[in-house]
Amino acid sequence: MSAGTIMEVKGLRSGYGRVPVLHGIDMAVADGEIVGVLGHNGMGKTTLLKTLMGLVPAAGGSIVYEGIDITHEPAHERSQMGIGYVPQGRGIFPTLSVYDNIRMGIAAHQDDEEEAIRAVIGEFPRLERLLEREGGALSGGEQQILAIARCLISEPRLLLLDEPTEGIQPSIVDDIAEKLEELSSRRGIATVLVEQNLEFITGLSDRILMLQKGRVTGEVNRVESANPELIREFTGFGSASGSAPPSHQVASRPQTAQQAPEPHRREGLRYMSVKRPTHNQLKEIVHNLGMHMADERIGEFLEVMDGLTDAYDTVDAMPDYLPPVDYPRTAGYRPSAEENPLNAWYVRTELKGAPRGALAGKTIALKDNVCLAGVPMMNGASTLKGYTPDVDATIVTRILDAGGTIVGKAHCEYFCLSGGSHTNATGHCHNPHKMGFSAGGSSSGSGALVGGGIVDMAIGGDQGGSIRMPASYCGCYGMKPTHGLVPYTGVMPIESTIDHTGPMTRNVLDNALFLEAIAGADGLDPRQYDVQTDKYSSVIGRSVSGLRIGVVKEGFGHPNSEADVDTKVRGAAERFKRLGATVDEVSIPAHLTGPAIWTPIAVEGLQNQMMHGNGMGTGWKGMYTTSLLDFHANWRSRADELSDTLKVCMFLGEYFLKHHRGHYYAKSQNLGRQLRETYDKMLNAYDLLLMPTTPMKATPLPPPDASLALYCQRAFEMLPNTSPFDVTGHPAMSIPCGMSNGLPVGMMLVARHYQETTIYQAAAAFEGVGDWKAM
Repeated sequence: MSAGTIMEVKGLRSGYGRVPVLHGIDMAVADGEIVGVLGHNGMGKTTLLKTLMGLVPAAGGSIVYEGIDITHEPAHERSQMGIGYVPQGRGIFPTLSVYDNIRMGIAAHQDDEEEAIRAVIGEFPRLERLLEREGGALSGGEQQILAIARCLISEPRLLLLDEPTEGIQPSIVDDIAEKLEELSSRRGIATVLVEQNLEFITGLSDRILMLQKGRVTGEVNRVESANPELIREFTGFGSASGSAPPSHQVASRPQTAQQAPEPHRREGLRYMSVKRPTHNQLKEIVHNLGMHMADERIGEFLEVMDGLTDAYDTVDAMPDYLPPVDYPRTAGYRPSAEENPLNAWYVRTELKGAPRGALAGKTIALKDNVCLAGVPMMNGASTLKGYTPDVDATIVTRILDAGGTIVGKAHCEYFCLSGGSHTNATGHCHNPHKMGFSAGGSSSGSGALVGGGIVDMAIGGDQGGSIRMPASYCGCYGMKPTHGLVPYTGVMPIESTIDHTGPMTRNVLDNALFLEAIAGADGLDPRQYDVQTDKYSSVIGRSVSGLRIGVVKEGFGHPNSEADVDTKVRGAAERFKRLGATVDEVSIPAHLTGPAIWTPIAVEGLQNQMMHGNGMGTGWKGMYTTSLLDFHANWRSRADELSDTLKVCMFLGEYFLKHHRGHYYAKSQNLGRQLRETYDKMLNAYDLLLMPTTPMKATPLPPPDASLALYCQRAFEMLPNTSPFDVTGHPAMSIPCGMSNGLPVGMMLVARHYQETTIYQAAAAFEGVGDWKAM
């Protein structure tokens, strides 16, 4: 090794078992140098860091650190020698306090442990006020700061950092960048940085290595690294292809100590509390807004904007204003396949609520789009994996206040964009009554866990039928309440005007009690207006004699309707008649146009709010989950991973927003008011409307080699009867009413706004007739 080189790697090979990942890596790192490693997912970046740290054994080649061959030294020995590692996902201990997490990083201190802790806290003042808080209750950015602080307390000379900016707020990204530069210039600490944030890695790195399929295919020097467009051109980074760079553009060459540049600090990097726009960034904004402006004029605007940006510094320095997190909890764990045969769980945990209340003794699963502070959440999406909420959703607090015990997060579909159970990034969720068949979606795990008798209750979410469809497929009771009756605060949105959350249970009484616990205004959710709650359980056991039920003709006989489903639901209507209700067939032709009205609202709305708006969007007062917004914004750098069902909705929504200016979204909202009035007119004559929840029973899960057409068919085919009521906001409940070929059949009851009580009265009476499985 040459003077000034801290680590030299030659011909490094490694992998997992018989699966090779790295295929002969050559690289060198100089004292105080920041070396970036750039490449698409699956190219071996994380494996490279783990092999350098000794967490993955080298299969060949050599690693020399400070003149010593450490190729086969264990990770703890490398740590003692001065190599520090911060893994992707941070790797903090969620149930330990921030203070104890820092203590866990001590490797080079003995008697001066307290002094070392005080020193590292001084380096990271953000941690001062958090010392007693559990690590799992921190935001993603705070966890990243903690992970770096814990690593630095052992005084490493070489720092290995894996995706430090993934999903964290911009101000903390700037803090990390400033700290890394300081460590490099003041302490001479070298850093190997794996990152997908182009601006971050190009702004910091002395050199950037291009990693493609486990090989270093080229290097960009410190001059070239100032041009992110050049990086994109060389690597295809940010494009769909991910192909290797052409040989004439970037020379593929082994890195030696002689090639490693001296540590340097780039001029012009301006890390303030909030990073200001560069000249090129503003020029791009001007162009994208359809304006034309000379460079000199752009410079003048930059000067004027600088003063206005001071307001952002003030806001950034202020602590966020979020509801307090009560009730102790653990971060839980990802269950094994043996514990999770239906793949219905994402995380198992146990969070006990108050000692008494309406939900005391009840086990409850949360759909994994619901924020539970300190417990991981991915909403079915690989791009959200690693996110840990820092707040509890309002419904979480209400469940715990009512004495419920939350036992985990239930699998759901990729950002909730599927009525089938085959799009989650962790794999299919199976129907509890027949393996290999859909559990419905998007609240697939919730339906499977309740329908399979694994939990008493679950929270579901419904934008197109995603509470009612899995309830129908899995054989449980799923209530989509009136729009806004249950606060959506702290639940990841799709589109505010169709977002609903509500209870899924094994019996009607539990469903009514559950709704009583979670319903009502919270002052934080703009979806809530003129909210009217009731004592829903008070009608359990009441006769349906005198109730008027309209059997909606258009809810039957869809092109994909199954005859046995229609027959079972009509048979259920006859049972209501025998119970004393007035039951008539009615015709609502507009019901057939409901799915068409729903479509522009759903696809353009989700593209505008959930994707472009990073889940939160703008233009409403209430509580914004800023940590979720920051982490979810990362989807842009990993867009290829999004599910095909989400992609088809995004493509359609983007096209109509761009080329039709949102006209059809606006018109559909107008037509939605008309559709509501049409249902209301029939509900003036009848107390309830009745139809099948889904036209069919649970369908087979698509095979691994399914065509795009079949994959999407299995996601959207069950929407005709459920989606109209997400537009109109009427309460609607799926009630199991029979079995056919070993699979449940669901009947849906719809009532006037805030008349959930009427639905519960009828549902309980039907439940009392006998075991639905024998019908």
